[in-house]
Amino acid sequence: MAGGFSPVDRQAAIALVFVELACALLLLFGNRLPTAAMTGATAALLAPANSTLHWIQSVATARSDASRLSSEVAQLRIERDRMIDSSIENARLRALLGFAERGRPVLHAFQVGDVAGEPWPIIYHLNGGAAEGLHVGQAVLAPEGLVGRITRVDAQTASVALLTDPNAPIACEVVGTGVRGVLKFRFGAEPGLYLTAVPLTDTVKVGERIVTSATSLLFPAGIPVGRVTQVGREPTGLLSMIRVESFAPLSRAREVLVAMGPIDRTWWPKPAPPDSVRAQVARGAAGRDSSGVAADSGRSASSGARPDSLARR
Repeated sequence: MAGGFSPVDRQAAIALVFVELACALLLLFGNRLPTAAMTGATAALLAPANSTLHWIQSVATARSDASRLSSEVAQLRIERDRMIDSSIENARLRALLGFAERGRPVLHAFQVGDVAGEPWPIIYHLNGGAAEGLHVGQAVLAPEGLVGRITRVDAQTASVALLTDPNAPIACEVVGTGVRGVLKFRFGAEPGLYLTAVPLTDTVKVGERIVTSATSLLFPAGIPVGRVTQVGREPTGLLSMIRVESFAPLSRAREVLVAMGPIDRTWWPKPAPPDSVRAQVARGAAGRDSSGVAADSGRSASSGARPDSLARR
């Protein structure tokens, strides 16, 4: 059984045995020894026990400090991830402002005159139409992200199919991982937005951001759409069931922004890549912007050809 004790336990047991023997000897012969000799003998006998006790206390203190430091390191890692997330969003917003300043495209604000759909909004009716330059296919945005696209226009009004329109699916992807799916609104026991057609082998986590995909024929890549709030499995057991909450407040919006003019894929920032290459992408952004301006001026001077995005629409 002795072999099962740790070194600390064995040292403590040996010290305890010595102390018990010393106490027994003092009880038996203590009245026959001088006081000075008894004091010196007691100190000498208890010295190993005291040193062992101090060592045990130091080990316990070190373990407590190690546990506390581990907790602090974990908290610092969480804060670091939050700062990275905030810096990415900040960079994206700054890039959006830069795109707006270059006027590609111009964003015009329109008031939401009426909302169709109960209990979930499905269609916005805008107080503006063809007379204000609106036409079918234009992207409709809020400061937080995508709202939908214009599907009907007359002289004075226009209709917008929202993200919550079951008949208006959108090709989307997960920021960072590139997992692709189709965003649809589902009715039923748990109505809401879902990223569908995602295999179980693709990992998607709660809290990850969803943006429009490069495979979309209706929107440029990288427009913020929403955030993952729930991940499960479809009843069939073949696909993931991923619930998404939209960034744009669809049930509370009073005004929206319509992208006037051609929708070019370079207009909106691309989805954020993994952490390992984010710095390289940030450094190359300025070079791409300057080259893009030069290319645009060259195209306008040399040819009147329509861009691919207009031909696609």
